[in-house]
Amino acid sequence: MDLGALFRDRGMFDSRRAWSEAGFRVIDRANNGKIMVAGHPSVPGLLFKKYTDDIDERYQTRNFERRIEGANRLRSFIASHRLQRIVVPRKRLLKLPRPFKGEHVLVVEQFDLRSDDQTKAAYANIDPIALGDLCAVLFHFRGMDSIPKNIPFIADGRIGFVDTEHWDRGSSKSYLHYVGDYLSADRRKLAKKIFAQLEDGDRGDFSHEEDTSDSSDDFDYEEDTSTSSSS
Repeated sequence: MDLGALFRDRGMFDSRRAWSEAGFRVIDRANNGKIMVAGHPSVPGLLFKKYTDDIDERYQTRNFERRIEGANRLRSFIASHRLQRIVVPRKRLLKLPRPFKGEHVLVVEQFDLRSDDQTKAAYANIDPIALGDLCAVLFHFRGMDSIPKNIPFIADGRIGFVDTEHWDRGSSKSYLHYVGDYLSADRRKLAKKIFAQLEDGDRGDFSHEEDTSDSSDDFDYEEDTSTSSSS
């Protein structure tokens, strides 16, 4: 990667437009806030994340480090529990060359993501094994944002946890808050059974669709009153 060729203009992070004018393909996501996401044709398979220049550089670096730690912890959890249907992109903190004076950019492995509509449709009748893996991750990493854009399906059928910033944040919301809205009634009942088993310390076998739980399809569980760490 030729950093000097990629990152030359000190003003390229002023805005999405400025970054685009520097030759990057900036991804327009309405929920990104101040953080920008872009790719470059010279480095296929990678994405770059950077906040606009009005955000304090120390905050940016701490935020990037949290995202990297979250990705590493999720990958370790996936490996130790032998989950087959969940994948997390690799992330790395990259120090920018002059004239950026010690600034950093987050480099992220790019997945071939399904569209938002395709992801929502896939959740409707998600494979029971994939649902079991998904529930295990959301049960352990309680504060992960579970909107479809953050845990989309990728082209090979696995679920990608692409936003790992809030890996240790507490939450009192239901485990499948957001994506649970797209599950069929049968899958909602199965998810309820899975979470009940996880509460009891039983990982279980979810390779079959049969479900003997009651007909309720809500996700009301004991509140998690832990708090998120500052970042």
